[in-house]
Amino acid sequence: MEKNKFLMINDLIYEIYLWKNVSDIDAFFFQRLKMIVPFEYASLFLHDEAADNPFSLGNPICFPSSFQEAELQYTQFAGEDELLWILHGKESQLIRESAVLDEEHRLNSPLYLKCYRKYNIYDSLQYTIVFQQKFLGVLTLFRTRPNGTFVSDDMFYLRAVAMHLNPVLHRMIFEKSSENPAGISGLAQLSEYHLTAKETEILKCLLNFQDNEEIAETLHIKETTLNKHLQNLFRKLEVRSRWELLRKLRT
Repeated sequence: MEKNKFLMINDLIYEIYLWKNVSDIDAFFFQRLKMIVPFEYASLFLHDEAADNPFSLGNPICFPSSFQEAELQYTQFAGEDELLWILHGKESQLIRESAVLDEEHRLNSPLYLKCYRKYNIYDSLQYTIVFQQKFLGVLTLFRTRPNGTFVSDDMFYLRAVAMHLNPVLHRMIFEKSSENPAGISGLAQLSEYHLTAKETEILKCLLNFQDNEEIAETLHIKETTLNKHLQNLFRKLEVRSRWELLRKLRT
């Protein structure tokens, strides 16, 4: 993996763990994802909690916003989607449409003609968001014919990012009332790491999704001092970044 690509992925993952509400999933997220896995259109459907069907889809978040027309049309004819079976898996799945359906079949299906032909869609990558065997939604990237099909590298990069949607969306949807949004109850099990009082304070700030500037202001310390504490904290907890720490405390 190219160093720049790795840095972009790491930054985007960190951003995902900062989300607190669905409204935080905006165009900026898709713009950054597009730099990692190029695409023309994208959508994120979340499970409709008001529906009785555990696989019902709510209104889509689309990029660009004009693409919502296609995805709202899709909701009316979703039953015709031959890839709808991927929603029923107990674990997340990543499907490249062109690897499952040939071009003739893809571009002449009733669903494609009703929803996507207007946008010249040629291929898609679909990632189902599942946490603890519960379906949470589906992220889909679309490419047009001039840019060809997605390739294995695209799938690798998307999975590296999208796997972090699983715990984050679960927390956003089902743990809204929690006072410890990132699983701060895990602190009770951290005595073996021999954290100092200051490191514990910093850890609590991290679990409340504060950035470095906010933590330094909260604890009345310089950012250079904070960085030294962070290095020690990550070393003791055997992680290399904030998102790795968040994942560790949620497992």
